[in-house]
Formats: sequence, structure tokens, C-alpha cells
Amino acid sequence: MIGTWMAVWLVSLVYVFSVGEPVPREDYPFITNIKWEDNTRYVVFYQVFMLFWMNAFIMGICQFIIAAAACIWYFEVESDTQGKGCVGRAVRWSWRYHIGSVAFGSACIAICQMIRFVFEYYRKKIESMTQNPCVKCLICYTRYLLYLLEKCIKFITKNAYIQVALTSTYFCDAAWNAFALIIKNVARFGWLNTIGSVLNWLGVCAVTGVNTFICYVILTKVDSYKEKITQPLAPTILIACISFLLVKSFLSIIDFSLDAILQAFLLDESLADPSRARPEHMQKFFDGLQKHTHGDAKELEMENAAKSTSPGAGNAMQ
Repeated sequence: MIGTWMAVWLVSLVYVFSVGEPVPREDYPFITNIKWEDNTRYVVFYQVFMLFWMNAFIMGICQFIIAAAACIWYFEVESDTQGKGCVGRAVRWSWRYHIGSVAFGSACIAICQMIRFVFEYYRKKIESMTQNPCVKCLICYTRYLLYLLEKCIKFITKNAYIQVALTSTYFCDAAWNAFALIIKNVARFGWLNTIGSVLNWLGVCAVTGVNTFICYVILTKVDSYKEKITQPLAPTILIACISFLLVKSFLSIIDFSLDAILQAFLLDESLADPSRARPEHMQKFFDGLQKHTHGDAKELEMENAAKSTSPGAGNAMQ
């Protein structure tokens, strides 16, 4: 979908780019530049913003579908449906109920990216006009802050989509709930992200390395390939790149599903409903939680009983 949108956007950009007056360049008179009017420049900026927005929207729809499917599976895997049809329902939810939340979240990302784009546009002009080291340091520092802002917005938006799928709330409320949940359970999220990142990269490197090794062995040992290919290095590198991209794409789905399942687990833990059809491997956590809760209740009951039998308890109860 992003590839199709990029092709349409490039064609439209070529038409808009050609709107203007051809003017010869001063250094190369046989080459012309297109001199834009202000309206044309505004249209180009608008097209760049729509490029960022549509890319973020398509990725947001994909993230919401993955999050909703993982959450539906979590709460129905041990039910009569056994979590079947969760992806289809997630697709229907995304386009029927929550397309506005996804569009708003993607617009926030697009605004941050547009700010960075405009900053880079003026940065080139400033650097061509001055070579002051202080100005360069400030520009570099500002670029880094804008990069961090975009990363934070993407992180909060990703977790907000999970909260939208879990609680069916608006984007702003979901973003605040996700932020509060992460702050409250920062250790759990930290361990999950650390372990998940390590396992993700191990999987990517392992599968890419195995595919590359098998490709090299086939190209150098099989007679039908060995006679036709004199240099196996180039196709081996190509296979390595393709394997890396494919494995990274598949494992990113698992990585995002882990975040969604963790938030579903935390919601289930706060509800503490023994009748829920949660995954079987999660049940032991709730058995321990119920024992802890019952233990606290018994301690509270014994403490109240001790207070009621103490001297002056009758006056206090009155």
C-alpha cells in the first residue's frame, strides 16, 4: 500500500514541480530551473505533509490491526471460539470504529516529521550563509531534539493504538492511559523491550545468516549453478539483504504483538476476573495474585476483629 501511494505521489509531484517559469541557471545557461510562485511552493509543502500523513496512517492501520488481533486472541484463546477470526474482526474494528483515532495519531507523527522537514529546508540555507561554529552546534542540537521528539511521539502513538483496541476510547484518552500505564509498570516494559529487542535481533541475524550460508553453498557446490555463476558474492549479498528485510518485517509483527499482550495482561491483572478466558500460561500469575489478595483480605479481617475485641471498642463502634 505504501508503494502504491508513493508511486501516485511521485507522479503528482512531477506535475506540480513543473508548474512555473523555466529560467536559465547563471552558472550553466544551457540548464534551466523552474521558478515557482508562492502558491506553488505552498502546494509542494502540502504534498510533502500528505506524504508523511498517509505513510503514518497506513502504518497506524497496520499497527492497530496487529494490536487488536493480539488483544482479542488474549481474551478469547481459552473460550469457545479459541481466538479464531481475530484478525478479521481487528480489520473491521479499524475501519468501522477507530479510523479517526488512527488518523489523529498519524497526523501527530506527520506534524513532527513536517517540522523536521521545514527545519532541514532552512538549515541548508543557514549553513550556506554562515560558517559560525556556535550556529552549527545549535543546529545540530536542534536536529537531535526534533529527532527525539519524533521518536517519543511514535512510541506514545504506538501504545495509544493498543489502548484504543483494548478500551475503545478516544486517542487522547488512550495516549494518556498508555503513558500512565508505562510509568506505573516501567520495570515490566523495560524488561520486555530489552529482552524482546535482543531476541528480535538474534532471530534476524540467525535466519539471515542461515539463508545466506545455504545460498552460498548452493551457488558454489551445485553443478547447475556453479557452471553458470562465476562470482557468487553478488547474489549472496542480494539474498542476505532480502532475507534481512523479510525476517525483520515478520519479527516486527511479533515484537508489536508482545507489547499488545503485555498491556492486555496488565488490564486483566487489574480486573482480576477469574472467569476470563486468558491464555493457559498466564493463569499461574493470577493464581498467585488471588492468593495474595485473599491473604491481604484475611489479614484485614483479623485486624478488624482484634480492634473490635480491644478495650473501648464498643465506644468506638458506637
